[in-house]
Amino acid sequence: MRTKHLILILIGVIIATIVFIVFGPAGEPNDSFKNIVVQTHQQLKEFQENLRVGLERKKLELDPKYLLLLGFTSGKDNAQQDANQEQQLHVQKTDVPASATKAELELNDLRHGDGPNNLAELANKYQRTNGGEKRKRITTPYNGTRANFTIVTYVQEGQAPSAILLAQNIAAKLPTEYLLIYDLGISEDQLRTLNAYCNSSRCSVITYDLSEFPSFVQDQRTHAYRPIVIKDALMRAKSVLFTENYMRLRGGHRELQELQNRVQVSGVLGWNTPTAVSSRTHPKMFDYFESDAENFIFLRMVDLDVVFFVDNLFVTEKIMLPWLKCSLTLECIDPIGAQSNGCKFNKKPLYRYSGCHGYDASAFNIVLGLTWHLDDSKYSLPSDAVENMFYKETLEQSTKILENRRRNNSDTSDHPFTED
Repeated sequence: MRTKHLILILIGVIIATIVFIVFGPAGEPNDSFKNIVVQTHQQLKEFQENLRVGLERKKLELDPKYLLLLGFTSGKDNAQQDANQEQQLHVQKTDVPASATKAELELNDLRHGDGPNNLAELANKYQRTNGGEKRKRITTPYNGTRANFTIVTYVQEGQAPSAILLAQNIAAKLPTEYLLIYDLGISEDQLRTLNAYCNSSRCSVITYDLSEFPSFVQDQRTHAYRPIVIKDALMRAKSVLFTENYMRLRGGHRELQELQNRVQVSGVLGWNTPTAVSSRTHPKMFDYFESDAENFIFLRMVDLDVVFFVDNLFVTEKIMLPWLKCSLTLECIDPIGAQSNGCKFNKKPLYRYSGCHGYDASAFNIVLGLTWHLDDSKYSLPSDAVENMFYKETLEQSTKILENRRRNNSDTSDHPFTED
């Protein structure tokens, strides 16, 4: 497209030159030609400058204060420990995507730099409030004792019934596992109700403040808050199972243990669909990862309904950091023209862009694809695989179940999580 524009400009210049030479005032063809040449050079310079600026805008950058809030501050000891874990992954580190490599360098500069953006100085700045007290909001990085494994979800306004039934489902199927629920803006009444059901030592509700991040992060259409929730959870546990609150488990500890063993190899494990990543990703998003949609026409899209994550250096810097960089860049997560509905999956060929963008899920899949050299078998299983121990329960179904229970008219068939 840019080449066509340049050719058209050059053709226009040539035509204008001929016109001026043929029809220009007598005795002045040389002056007219000189002016045209000067103007042409100026236009070409402006075109090149605009092109350069356009490319620069598509570089993924992350404000140092967000790096701090997201906990990218591990020390040398932790870094060495994570490096040892990374060696056990047997990951081929050649041809690492440029975005991940650049992210590592930037993060290293922030950890050990001496300038004003040093994370130590930023930590002092963001942990101080009036009177020198620490900030009371949850957005400060967690620095307490970490669990080995935690199930993580979030809840938004109106979704409390789904979160409540997820808590009961996990308590029934995995009674020894921890559940962490991130409150992303529910009402006080819903929070009290949720706390009434999640009041054990195995279940906790965290009121997380997203206002420290760009305003578009709270948009339910883009789901840009999901990688933020996952990154915060990975500071609280060595491995997590992230799940949407409408997901339910039909298996138990044995099935969970098998999946946990598998994710230790890859660091990330999800479930893929037959849909190609190129079909669910706006073409402009690929530019931010210095890639092209054609590279992803045979890569299966991984849902973010249920995904396992392990906290190690590989996952932090190769996956979470570039994913968060895109999610916190409006033009990357939400390109102009992107929309979440109106999908047309009947287009031929099927890998063509469907007109329906996956936002944070699309960015997640691009990062995974680049990191694992477009081999989805390294980090995902087919959705119809026998290892898939999860299924969906709509908000309407959850609401109906709770209403029936309040009326003492509960029917076990309404809630199939107890069924094998």
